[in-house]
This record gives sequence, structure tokens and C-alpha cells, in this order.
Amino acid sequence: MEKYRDLVARIHALPRRRLTLMIGVDGPRGAGKTTFTRALAALDPGLDIVQVDDFWLPRAQRRQERGEAPAEEVAADVDWRRLRAHVLMPLGRDQPARYQRYDWATDSLAEWRMVPVGGILIVEGLYACSRPLAGFYDFRIWVDAPLEVRRSRGPGRDGEGEETRRRWLRAEDAYLASQNPAAQADLRVDGSGSLPHDPLREYVRIRG
Repeated sequence: MEKYRDLVARIHALPRRRLTLMIGVDGPRGAGKTTFTRALAALDPGLDIVQVDDFWLPRAQRRQERGEAPAEEVAADVDWRRLRAHVLMPLGRDQPARYQRYDWATDSLAEWRMVPVGGILIVEGLYACSRPLAGFYDFRIWVDAPLEVRRSRGPGRDGEGEETRRRWLRAEDAYLASQNPAAQADLRVDGSGSLPHDPLREYVRIRG
């Protein structure tokens, strides 16, 4: 069991390659990434959060969801190029980031958001630490939980049918098998909730 406040202190102590410190929080769907990230950010209002969910492609462009993308293609339905170009690359050059959020309810791009230079940015979501993005981060966190626990945490996105879930799970498995992002993480976290702890103040560290 570890304290979130100690992790915040650890993050602040990391050496910076640039003005903005960038953290990647990755893990399979339903593992507890968002809960973990929100608890961390609640202790430090200076943390900015960008979610990978804000960079999904519109439904008409999702080849993996329709079964048209090869199983081995990673993040085929995520516009990771836009995440890299609009957020990670500008901050990597010590320039502010500006991006437009994808809205799941309307299936369209919504308001513009700004990320200033000089703070701490957390990019949270499945595929956050995939190979095209991983090199930007100063610290990588992997949150995991058993499949049965993840499946019990709600039906998923609006309009997500059983076949879509199966395809997303296959794509997720392909990502884990081909890139093994958990092994590259600086910190691995158990998001299952199987061990008693205060989820607002503590998390369960696997390693790192």
C-alpha cells in the first residue's frame, strides 16, 4: 500500500528534460486508470489531465470497431497522431498545447482546450504509452486489474454492443502482446480494489 501524497512528491522530484513534466497512465479498459489519476490530481491542483478518450476517431472512421483493421494494428480507432501533434510535440518544444476534444455523445469534435507550459501533464487512457507516444513521457504508470473485474465495471460507452466490445478486447490484447507496455512502466498499480485500502489516499503498488 502506498500513499498518493508520496507519489505526488516523487513526481515533483523527477528531473525535467523540458519545462513541462509529462506522465503517461496506461492500462486496459476498466482497470481503474481514471480513478487512480483523479485521486492523484486531487492532491495537486497544478496537475493537468489529458484523456486519450478525447482523441478517438469519429465512428465513421473507426476501422477496428467495424472489424476492418488488422488485429495486430495498435490503436487503429484512436487519433494518436493528433494527440502527438497537438499536445505532446508542442509541450516537448516548450510551447503551449491546444487541442479539440472529441465528444462521445455527439460523435464530433467539441471545445478547444489549452495546456500551459511549465506544469505537470498526465496523459491517461488505453494506448497512452504506445510506442509512438511513449518517448515523450518522463514517467510511465501502468494500472491493471483482472479481466473479470474490468468487465464488471459497467457496460462501457453508449452504443457499444457485444461485438464491438469483443473487437476492442482483441485489439487491446494485440497491444499488450506486441508492445508489452506494462513491462516498460516505471510504476505498476493494482486497480482491482481487491486489497482493503482508502482509494482517495492510497493505491496498491505492484512494482516500481
